[in-house]
Amino acid sequence: MPSRTVRLLFLCASLASTAHAERRFALLVGANDGWATDRSLRYAHDDARRVQEVLVQLGSVAEADTTLLFEPTTKELDAALTKIEGQLAESTEPTLFFFFFSGHADASSLHLRGPVLALTTLADRLSNTKAGLTLAVVDACRSGAILGTKGAMPVAAVRLLADEPVQGFALLSSSGADELAQESKALAGSIFTHHWVSALRGAGDVDGDGIVRLTEAYGYAYERTRIDTEASALPQRPGFRFSLKGRGDVPLTKLITAAATLELEAEPSHRYVVTDSAEQHLVAEARSDPNERRRLQLAAGSYRIKRPVFDGVLVAEVTMAPGAVLWARRLEYRKEALESGLVKGSSQFAEWAASGTLAQGDVNAALDMFQRMLDEDPHEMRARRGKARALLVRSVELQKEGRADEEQRVLEEALSLDPAFGEDPSVARFADRAKALKFEAERQSALKKAIADEIQNDPRLTKHWGLGFALVSTKGILVFEGHWMPTPWLFITLALDAIGPGLDLSARWVPLSSQWSPYIGGGAHYGFNAWQRKSGYVSVNGELTDLSYDDIWGKMFHADLGMQWMAPGGFTFEFGGGPMLYYSPRGTFEWFGFLTLGLGVYFR
Repeated sequence: MPSRTVRLLFLCASLASTAHAERRFALLVGANDGWATDRSLRYAHDDARRVQEVLVQLGSVAEADTTLLFEPTTKELDAALTKIEGQLAESTEPTLFFFFFSGHADASSLHLRGPVLALTTLADRLSNTKAGLTLAVVDACRSGAILGTKGAMPVAAVRLLADEPVQGFALLSSSGADELAQESKALAGSIFTHHWVSALRGAGDVDGDGIVRLTEAYGYAYERTRIDTEASALPQRPGFRFSLKGRGDVPLTKLITAAATLELEAEPSHRYVVTDSAEQHLVAEARSDPNERRRLQLAAGSYRIKRPVFDGVLVAEVTMAPGAVLWARRLEYRKEALESGLVKGSSQFAEWAASGTLAQGDVNAALDMFQRMLDEDPHEMRARRGKARALLVRSVELQKEGRADEEQRVLEEALSLDPAFGEDPSVARFADRAKALKFEAERQSALKKAIADEIQNDPRLTKHWGLGFALVSTKGILVFEGHWMPTPWLFITLALDAIGPGLDLSARWVPLSSQWSPYIGGGAHYGFNAWQRKSGYVSVNGELTDLSYDDIWGKMFHADLGMQWMAPGGFTFEFGGGPMLYYSPRGTFEWFGFLTLGLGVYFR
């Protein structure tokens, strides 16, 4: 069963009021969406509209003195309250102020976008209006906890003293602090508000005097809500905390003869439900009683009267003129299948189904359903908000999995779907998280760019291994080289001298962090044929000698000095030279100067 959480109704009374002689104002608010973390309601708008209709038709509230708000921010609600407070302060006649809210709340605050509005702040403000009597009904999620914090407990009925002026403060809750209040698809509205409206239309007129008073309306709504939810997994027991005293009771609606009337004769208990002619909205309901007649007051118009029976639903179509009286038992009914229900539902069903899927934890399926809705209408705001909520749930999963890049993308998409998310207190932590992820991503991007620029400037930073070739060098002629770089500035080279043949081990220091850098180093060479003498043809320092190649490169130490250039990809070119200290056949150490010209490729 679709559910909305605990609802709070509270009433504030400050001065006596016993009749409809005063001027009455009404502010009615419906907020289906709540915060992003709330599951959207289906019928909060309808609840507010139905309360407005009954107050205008039967509650002596002029339509010009009613204000109807849908999905307001706390700033917009504050502005509406301020306007009405000004009208109340300026009025020279007795006044009564009705306030109604249907939506989400928790134990401390209403769930509207904008700065958090605490329940205690709202209650204090309503109790301090300049109205002779302020009656506030807040039908919201989890707000019943406010009763427990002030020592209240559920009660089935309330009686006011009959010998003192009505004044003081009253607080009603449609469920206990640990109970879930519910919406009903069959009723197309909140269960408690539905019965509250039905009571005001006449179902709550227990004494049959044509006036529905506060205690009658509350008693009826309490009993019907308790019965309707008793067999469910989420029973509700409304509560009433009050400090009222008064002469008589507070009249809420007057069953005027100018309205159309549906009379319920004294007969065995049957449930009669009134819907509009299209069966999209439920107007009111009442049960017949074998001991008394009951009535429902309706505006002139076309209706369907439904009476559920054990194997179906009896349906009668009627048109009611002003002042008309119809007897429910005497109407001509046709029988329909039981599954036809009480109302047919609304166009919000797809969004409701997707939200239900999300509430069950299937994020992928919910995202798919919301996306299909957006494919049909990209501007459908409920689908956009639903998808945004699903994406927020997905972001929590991604955070747990440590997938920061995807989490940031999902959060940014969610926040972009609904521009008003920035005013949603429950989204603040997600928005902060998105900002933190964006900051970290930008920091990492800047860091990567700095590293890339540094590597671009000095490719040696990421190179560790390489291969090279030297046409001529102090290591020999036609030399193949293998390089190891334990640090960017140190090259250790093992070279194969192809002419000797021989091996050379050397080290080189490259001090500058740039593509071009001088180098300095040294090494030792050993030729495999160093013990053999060959005919001389080598010129040493400009003079032809009888020394062979292996006489010089056979056993030799060399020093190196030159310039090295390394491209970002690792290609290397170097040139230079250096002295070579070799052991000559004459048994002495002599030196020999030689040029270096080499190429290389380095890689990680």
